[in-house]
Amino acid sequence: MTEVDIIALLEKEMANKSIKCYVVEENRVVMEVHANDIKAGVSALLKEYKPRFVTLVATDNGLDMELMYHFSVDSKIVTLSTLVPKETNQIESITDIVPAAEFIEEEVSELFGTNFEGNPRTVNLLLPDDWATGKKPLSKPLVGSLPLPARFEIQNLLSSGSAIGIMKSATDKREQAGLPKLPPLAGTSEDSIKEFQEFIKRTGFGKRADYDWEKGKLRYR
Repeated sequence: MTEVDIIALLEKEMANKSIKCYVVEENRVVMEVHANDIKAGVSALLKEYKPRFVTLVATDNGLDMELMYHFSVDSKIVTLSTLVPKETNQIESITDIVPAAEFIEEEVSELFGTNFEGNPRTVNLLLPDDWATGKKPLSKPLVGSLPLPARFEIQNLLSSGSAIGIMKSATDKREQAGLPKLPPLAGTSEDSIKEFQEFIKRTGFGKRADYDWEKGKLRYR
């Protein structure tokens, strides 16, 4: 069995679910998946091979928790990697199919605050029983890549096509007066904004700035 064989299997079993799968180095394979597909990835490994669960590694990236599930498959390390947004910080537990993951999931939960839904453990493993519920020793604040002075302008730029801030109360008053919602500034027509935002998405800047397109604001402002 080679790294290519493992990748071929994972890509077949995880069609339309994996983000990407690649060889890091000899005897090391990584598959990146969405958080809600992590159990499907583990199940794919269990279905074809008899992997040994090695450990779960967690890294707080500021806005997301990166979780890396390491398995040993025929002397090769296969890692299933996923990102969990810290706004929810929740992911399905794999303990029902990999019982050995119970303790390490609990450790990550206590130290970083990630909730592994379905983990059967109900008492602390590392922290004292009277430890404050919301206090997580290794959890960072919700922080992103942009410095504070630039956040307001960047958020306005990505949401409206203009770095000039327009308050909602102002747009409401304009609508009540029978005027267009936005004043005739450069880039404020709906078509222009959509075109501009599509361009930003293609460049990847919105992702690098950690902009939430659905909510129309930075995730950490």
